[in-house]
Amino acid sequence: MTSSFLHKMLLTGACVLGASVASGNIRHAMAQDVARHGPTPEQKAEMERVVHEAVQHDMQSVAQYPLPKDFFARMLPMMQQITQAHISPPIATSNTTLAMTIRRMEAMQQLQPILQRNGMSARDFVMSITCFGMTTALLQDPKHKNSPLPHLNPANVRLIQSHEADAQALIQVMSADEDEESLEAGL
Repeated sequence: MTSSFLHKMLLTGACVLGASVASGNIRHAMAQDVARHGPTPEQKAEMERVVHEAVQHDMQSVAQYPLPKDFFARMLPMMQQITQAHISPPIATSNTTLAMTIRRMEAMQQLQPILQRNGMSARDFVMSITCFGMTTALLQDPKHKNSPLPHLNPANVRLIQSHEADAQALIQVMSADEDEESLEAGL
């Protein structure tokens, strides 16, 4: 079962990655035209193409991101601290890219001291937790084996498989956040 925090991070980071790739002049001209008249069919097709390319690039980046050997030793205590501080990741949209997610995490003032204490940047955090989530999800769901998803970093697969108890513990810590949110919502 995917936790709320993990689910939000996947949505924020890797699973609903959007477009941020396009030249400034074309993007500016398209934005002005769209603001006045709405997107033309050509502009919609171009935006869809750009989104698709960005999704593919970001998913590949996440899948190949090298988790540090001490990932679990660092991430478990950090996630416990984040949960205890009642910090939730920023809300994702269908146009959220990894770069946007990282900027949003950098802007979360309450998160910065926790990251600093654990020697991790917002980028490292987003990439690591998203990579962990993607790798774990793909390893747990055998129907993805023949899908056109990016190839996972083999070192990450070995790390997660050789630390199954730690992986489950990390998922449990993240699930505690989901359970707490459900209690607060009265569910």
